[in-house]
Amino acid sequence: MAMVAAVGRIWLGLGMSCLLVHARLPRCCGQYTEVSESESGIGAAVATTLATEWCSRSSILLVTDGSHWPAAVLKDQAELVAPWGLAIFETKTHVHGTNVTQITKTVSEARRLVTSLYCVTVAVISDDPAFLAAFAESSFTSHLLLIQTTKLLAFTRLPLHRLHTLHHLHKTLSRTNSLLAVIDHVWNRLRMNVFSFLPFSEPDDVPQRVATWTAGGGLTLASPPNLFPSKFSWFPHHPHIVITAEEYPTNVAVMVDDPTSPGGKRLTFRGPASKTVEFLSGKLNFRYTYVRPPDRKWGDLLQNGSWNGMIRLLVEEEAEFSPGPIGITYERYYTIDYTTSVMMTNYKVFAARGRPEVDPWGFLLPLSPLVWAGVMSSLLAVITVMLILPSCLPLLTAHTARRDTNIFNCVRVLLQEDVRKTTGWWWWERVVLGVWMLMMLVLTQSYIGNLMFLLAVRHIVQPYQTLKDVLDDSGVGIVLVSASANIPFYRAN
Repeated sequence: MAMVAAVGRIWLGLGMSCLLVHARLPRCCGQYTEVSESESGIGAAVATTLATEWCSRSSILLVTDGSHWPAAVLKDQAELVAPWGLAIFETKTHVHGTNVTQITKTVSEARRLVTSLYCVTVAVISDDPAFLAAFAESSFTSHLLLIQTTKLLAFTRLPLHRLHTLHHLHKTLSRTNSLLAVIDHVWNRLRMNVFSFLPFSEPDDVPQRVATWTAGGGLTLASPPNLFPSKFSWFPHHPHIVITAEEYPTNVAVMVDDPTSPGGKRLTFRGPASKTVEFLSGKLNFRYTYVRPPDRKWGDLLQNGSWNGMIRLLVEEEAEFSPGPIGITYERYYTIDYTTSVMMTNYKVFAARGRPEVDPWGFLLPLSPLVWAGVMSSLLAVITVMLILPSCLPLLTAHTARRDTNIFNCVRVLLQEDVRKTTGWWWWERVVLGVWMLMMLVLTQSYIGNLMFLLAVRHIVQPYQTLKDVLDDSGVGIVLVSASANIPFYRAN
């Protein structure tokens, strides 16, 4: 598999073992960089940390700023455990500062790669504060870490107090499944501390240390066996969250009295979705306020690439989440993050029922056209037998056979009339005529019963028997909820 990047260079390895397509070390100022012993230890620290997130379908994406860090990491790339491949994205930084456009394109390419993989760990390696801030902002806005199985590890040698001013970096680390690894030297010994930023925390808040790595002791986890803590199960800061919702039959918007709200009124909802929000508020420890989209729509992707409705509020971060239920579409799936499905719905096509009426051709309804054809074919077969059998008998017998009488007798039996009595019937005539009478008795009794039922009950026309009947009817009009999940399906088909 090959991948072309808009900026920098990309090394991509795919396979059942970790491969590196580009064998040489990256250049620095036109020369190959020598890897010092200290930097080699950094590469071992990075490899050991990433190895803790191993799974049978894991992949690793390394994002660097073009400095000598890749040399330290790639020297120890044999220790990187990535069964589904290793990809390295390198974005060169300029002397006058970080090129935000290049970083945005790099993150976009990484986003395309992440969507085709399952268990991905993104490792960002840089000592440039501007690069870290730009990457954090681009990854958050482009939803690089939208998939739950995608994790972020940011490695840097910057001190922790210098990172407090990087608000975009803190926002990404606190709102996503991400960790920050700070590498430093203590008493001439290499050490790395891995921190986790709690959700909705402030940049000045002290992060939680989840692991420590030393050259002699390796990686020590604060809560083994997982490196990434489950930090979204409780919000200790008791944050205030904005929730977007919209009305539907089981979710009714109401205004309640609240002196603390503007105008003394507060928007809330009544229904199963609001009960779910109340439950989550108590379990996760957060306060919330409802907001409705100005256009009162759920969310549809417009031709200019923007969204409307509740999806716009989520994309533009005017709301944290929505209880929905929001239908899953292709465009929405790659824009917002869905939880596990909480309900399944079935769609049905409704059509007006026809008026009761009497069908003048109702006498044909008890039997299908195929049955009518079978009856006529059977009559012709019986008449043919009655005409052929005399020719197979002796001359005297054939001469006394009554061909015209036998033909009319078969028709009279079908029409429920009596049979003309004649003398001198042969035994074979009696057998054939008796079998024909038995068949007609069963058929006529069935026909009479069904015909009486159909004449007693008026017929109601049902024009749509299958979904294909609806699609083939050009006069059918479709009424859909504006900006709902059904719009993309009908638009695509």
